[in-house]
Amino acid sequence: MPIGTVITWPLNTIPKNYLECNGQYVAPSLYPKLAKLMNYTPDYRGIFLRGYGTTTSTHFGIVTHQSGSLGEIQGDAIRNITGGWNAGDNEMAESMWGAFYHGVYIEGANLGARNDYAYESVTFDSSRMVPVANEDRPINKAVIYLIKAK
Repeated sequence: MPIGTVITWPLNTIPKNYLECNGQYVAPSLYPKLAKLMNYTPDYRGIFLRGYGTTTSTHFGIVTHQSGSLGEIQGDAIRNITGGWNAGDNEMAESMWGAFYHGVYIEGANLGARNDYAYESVTFDSSRMVPVANEDRPINKAVIYLIKAK
């Protein structure tokens, strides 16, 4: 395997002749061949590696998948989440779809023409359409990225 090859590793112990891809300095006295290629190991902690280039898939419409430049960290993104409603005669709740939902708040009785509704609300919530977290991510399992150093 050539010096500089990156592999995934499922254990916490790092095998001989490899370094973790965590942005560490490559000491020329210890790793002369790798040091000729790079001064620091790549830092792949907490990110997903993606094949370089562009391809098109049709699993959910026609979608073009495009990486950033080689070695570039590409920011996260999600597909557009949509929804809406049709306005009509007291039919708002029945005509909503997607990430929108309808709330009705009652404040007492006999409010006359408003049918006892004090007010209505329309809310957008992407969790009605997709799983949510504090980051965008595909399903995953953690590994350590290692680089062949000797």
